[in-house]
Amino acid sequence: MSKNNNAPYWQVLPSAIALAGIMVFIFATFGPPASSSGFVTTMKGFFLQVAPEYAEGKAHYRMMPGPGSWLMAFVLGMAICGFIAGRTFRQKIEDMPKIWEQHYGASRAKRYATTFLGGFLILFGARLAGGCTLGLFLSGATQLSLSGLYFGAVIFITAMLTARWVYSPRRVHHD
Repeated sequence: MSKNNNAPYWQVLPSAIALAGIMVFIFATFGPPASSSGFVTTMKGFFLQVAPEYAEGKAHYRMMPGPGSWLMAFVLGMAICGFIAGRTFRQKIEDMPKIWEQHYGASRAKRYATTFLGGFLILFGARLAGGCTLGLFLSGATQLSLSGLYFGAVIFITAMLTARWVYSPRRVHHD
């Protein structure tokens, strides 16, 4: 493999060190494993205000910390850092990938609806399983947990198979 010093992305080793540093910081400052279930804690806070008997009657909400916990800070941190990273990236980032346009056309509404649906399905599946994909993979893998490593492998395999299906040559959009 040749080294490309003009590559716009971080090299593997600095990326791994940065991710490990973030995980150590989270474990050292907040204690519990990393998770992105902050939305659920916000919903719990909302239901505690408008329908307290509903929130108190659901085992799922009883086991979650209340709003204002580190979970929501973690989710906000991901959004803010993602925005900063996107704005400081050296190359122009297209919000409509060329491969998407080739296969499905240039409709932003179709792209955003599909992205939202995919995100919803991932969130629904994670919550249905009583957990969080980010917490299981990142926290589990950093602790060398078999379930975390296994889940990470399943996610990558599923992502590759899904990309192969979504971008198969027979799905090319013709204008």
